Amino acid sequence: MEATQRWNTVFIVIEFVVCLLGFLFNGLVILTICKNISRLSPSSYLILSIAVSDFLSCSIPFPFSIAAYFQGGWPYASTGCKAHAFMVFLFALVSITHLAIISAGKYLTISHSLTRQFYFGKNQILLAILAAWIYSFGFSLAPLVGWSRYGLEGTNATCSIVWDSTLPGDKAYFGVIFVACYFLPMGVITFCYYKIHMISKNIVGNARAQMGGHIAMTMTQALAKRHRKSALYFLIVIVAYMLSWTPYAIVSLLVVVVGKRVNAVATSACSVFAKTSFMMNPILYAIFFQKFRRQMVIVNPITIRQNQEVRPVNAPSHSQPFAL
Repeated sequence: MEATQRWNTVFIVIEFVVCLLGFLFNGLVILTICKNISRLSPSSYLILSIAVSDFLSCSIPFPFSIAAYFQGGWPYASTGCKAHAFMVFLFALVSITHLAIISAGKYLTISHSLTRQFYFGKNQILLAILAAWIYSFGFSLAPLVGWSRYGLEGTNATCSIVWDSTLPGDKAYFGVIFVACYFLPMGVITFCYYKIHMISKNIVGNARAQMGGHIAMTMTQALAKRHRKSALYFLIVIVAYMLSWTPYAIVSLLVVVVGKRVNAVATSACSVFAKTSFMMNPILYAIFFQKFRRQMVIVNPITIRQNQEVRPVNAPSHSQPFAL
């Protein structure tokens, strides 16, 4: 019991750090994008939606689990546990569906519309965002209305879907969830990035073999290189998300398919590790997207007074679209 309590202390410290940093960093991303709302590229609306989702996850369900640790029980008993699990699941699904949409957009841009910032227009993106939220909400709402259920898991430091249920209806839900909310988005992402790699490879090969039209081929190469670079940066964001959630997905899949109960500490560890994804995106944006990093510094309340006095030499023009 003492060992479990020590692990719960470790888990709650990690959750507190994720909650604090995720709240601050995602809040800064939202502020940065909203300050440039008049010149957003369509793809930036997807980033804004992900940031809002991650911000909400750090603002609401994380404090529930932190309060549960200090109170010795979940706020509002089982209702608080279920609310925590519902929101974490919802926001996790929002992230993976948005990443799949971004991947599809990058592929279609490189294959059909190199001269545009993003293949989809603003209205199409807003409809895709709405569809992604409805899709995610539908699957995360199901356990609250009787198709499967939410409950305590692992060391009781976290709540999630009750994966060890043997009811036929619950088993059917697990199968649908893994296919529709994990393997399908992963399949879309894998297909899109495979095609991006092949198209980029062909463009480079054709450019080397081309004897005439050097200017046109050089422009095509430059555009392809720009979009490919952006796609690769987003691939890093996707890989970080998948690295966070895949251990938990494997543990859950083992429980569902094999029927083998995994060690309680390991289950909670995978669950807590998965939630670190909610703070990772802003860090990766700052590292890999120079334009976004510059804008984050400009709108940061700590540095805004200096920026009002001395405008950075390389600050982007307000006439340019704001895009990652």
